[in-house]
Amino acid sequence: MSVFETRGIAPKVVEALQRDEELFKVAESILERVAVNTNTFKNLVRDLREISLRDGCSYTELLKKVDAESLLNDPQISEKGRGEELLSRLYNLRYPYWSRKQAEFLRLKSRFAAQTGGEITFPDFAEGNSFKVSFTVKTADDIRDFKQKIDGAGPLLEEALKAIKE
Repeated sequence: MSVFETRGIAPKVVEALQRDEELFKVAESILERVAVNTNTFKNLVRDLREISLRDGCSYTELLKKVDAESLLNDPQISEKGRGEELLSRLYNLRYPYWSRKQAEFLRLKSRFAAQTGGEITFPDFAEGNSFKVSFTVKTADDIRDFKQKIDGAGPLLEEALKAIKE
């Protein structure tokens, strides 16, 4: 039984993968150390192909860029965790601008939550030029606190607005 069968990767996916011998070998090696479903595996293969084409490098060179070898051999991380992390690293390499934007939004959301107890919700894929702010209000004291917190968070909200409009 092949590692593709063991991991439940659809035969059609494996068949298509066999057209690129280098990618097939790399994918096989990865699957021996990670647990992913077929859709995640297809995304991983797609990212490998597209980054390799864009950057003009081999799959092996690409995996070195994301330090895949140490990740895939890390006994502290589960097979599923390794698969998720590898996909995340490839995604960040494939979409560097959007990955930085997502990290910036997450940082702003965390700072706002820590500072005010409220929540900032950015639109998916940064579409539009606005975001939502929400608070949970249970008592009249929460309303008074909300007013103080929102006043104090003005600079952070301006930073968030600037980030969404860039």
